[in-house]
Amino acid sequence: MTIDLAFTPSGRLALAESAEQAPPAGPGPTEGQIAALKKAFAASQAEGLFTLAATWSDAPLAPSLAFWHGFAGRYLEQLCRLPDIATSQIEPIPPPDTSDLKSLLLGAPPMQGAEYLSEEALVTVWTDLDSWVRGTVAANKSGLSGFLKDRAPLWHQVGRVCFHLAENRADPDYPFAFLATYAPALARGARVQYQPLSKALREYAGEKNKSALVRLLSPVHQASQKSRFVKELVESGDIYQPLAWTPREAYRFLTEMPVLDECGVLVRLPNWWKKRPRPRVAVSIGENRQKKFSARSMLDFKVGLALGDERLTEDEWRQLMSADEGLVLLRGQWVEVDRDKLAEALQHWKKLEQAAGDGISFVEGMRLLAGANLDPAAEERDADPEREWSFVHAGQWLGEILAKVRNPESLEAAEAGNGLLARLRPYRTTGFRWLRFMSELGLGACLADDMGLGKTIQVLALAGGAQVGRKHAARGSWSSPPRCWELEAEIDRFAPSLRTMFVHSSETPKDRLAQWARDAPPSAAWTWC
Repeated sequence: MTIDLAFTPSGRLALAESAEQAPPAGPGPTEGQIAALKKAFAASQAEGLFTLAATWSDAPLAPSLAFWHGFAGRYLEQLCRLPDIATSQIEPIPPPDTSDLKSLLLGAPPMQGAEYLSEEALVTVWTDLDSWVRGTVAANKSGLSGFLKDRAPLWHQVGRVCFHLAENRADPDYPFAFLATYAPALARGARVQYQPLSKALREYAGEKNKSALVRLLSPVHQASQKSRFVKELVESGDIYQPLAWTPREAYRFLTEMPVLDECGVLVRLPNWWKKRPRPRVAVSIGENRQKKFSARSMLDFKVGLALGDERLTEDEWRQLMSADEGLVLLRGQWVEVDRDKLAEALQHWKKLEQAAGDGISFVEGMRLLAGANLDPAAEERDADPEREWSFVHAGQWLGEILAKVRNPESLEAAEAGNGLLARLRPYRTTGFRWLRFMSELGLGACLADDMGLGKTIQVLALAGGAQVGRKHAARGSWSSPPRCWELEAEIDRFAPSLRTMFVHSSETPKDRLAQWARDAPPSAAWTWC
């Protein structure tokens, strides 16, 4: 069984299955393509035709499908030649003239309902397809360009000018090549057929095709009005010639991408440009291991230069700063360089490094790692321009600590002290170990388990261990605490050796609370309820 198209007596197209025709040679349409085509024809004849031409460009087709694929493809070629205007309203595309219609009929293969084909019937199918496309484009906020990108990405390039930039490592003085092309049609195998733009001048020569040439070059003309670089290419005629470019010329072209895209000029670039590396100032915090750590610890603060994750040498830095601005070949790859911004970023961080002296506080380090500014007033202004050309990261020692904070499952095994008369479940053991680790660091912690999962017993495990094995107190606080008598009962049951005071007016007179606040011993374990 093969998928086929039948032409009904009422002049409509309908999908059908045929057991008489042999399947086309080569790999046929995928199940996904067939399912999409069935869905499209179930919606409407026009949507089915559009889907056939837009998505079945690389599969061998049965004769009837190939005929209608070519018919809809003829329409798509005309659609793609329309100016890439911002408005969603497009003019109707006239059907083929009488001579073309006769040629189409003569080339029609045997198919179900072939006897109903006529010039009038083909015009009706064309008009129906055009009406559906214009209505769909009108509903698309991105206009014709957005519609083609979404529904026919390959066809989106047909009938449009494309600027190509490629590398030419064989010429160290001119390592880039530029060529302007246009795509007159879609070639077999779902490939876009590019031709030099100069060929368009010959193809559209004569008064008859002048309007077609104007439509083709309209995006380039718009770009020349907004870009001095494109204007120079057009006025000099260089746009019709293959060009060899220096890194500076190539970079100047690359910076025009937003203008070219806005005006509807397609651009094909080397793959590395999208993920282009950029040398940046690398700020490392907490590289060196400390014997003792707390929230008041001072962290070392170092400033260097890096390309990605790799540090740059002083020689490489001098090479960057002495080369032409824009693109520099470094370590076998092209990198983007703005010397002024890079120097500004380095000066900014060197100034902070000098001011830091022996280091910065843990709190300051966390602010920098979070992307904040050490100067609170700067937070109200725009983001620092230095951030674009620099990055802050935790050094090896601090990075290991932060990794443990974020992943408590990786913490070393630790058991609650003998003061806890209970066996913790695995997830509670993880929570207890994390609380103990944070306590050892001298940092506060917030335990945010769901209700009923054992926050109280995890804190009691920490407090009980602290009571027998640590000099510092473990203090617990509940955002939604149990009632004091319930908490007292849990302490009596699970940690009877734990010394506690219930600091609450319902349990203790106010004058005694005030006295406790003044005279609280450093080893007390406080539980707020």
